[in-house]
Amino acid sequence: MKKMSKKKCFVNGASFTIKSCGIQLEDLITTTVGKKKNELSLAVAVNNELVQKSEWKSKVIKEGDVIEIVQPFFGG
Repeated sequence: MKKMSKKKCFVNGASFTIKSCGIQLEDLITTTVGKKKNELSLAVAVNNELVQKSEWKSKVIKEGDVIEIVQPFFGG
C-alpha cells in the first residue's frame, strides 16, 4: 500500500499541511475558522485571486498555494 505524502500550503502566512490529493477550500476554511464560517463575513483569496463563496466547495487547494482568509473589522 502506498503511503500518502503530506504537502504544504500557506494560510494567512502560516504553513499548513494537506493530503497529497488536496483539500477543498471550504474544508480548509472550516478547519481554520470553525463551523461558524457561514455566520461570518469572510473574504478568501488563493494565490492573490479572490474566490467567491459560491466556489469554495469546488476549489481544490494544491501544494504551495497561498490562502488568505480575512474578516472585515468595523469600528474606530
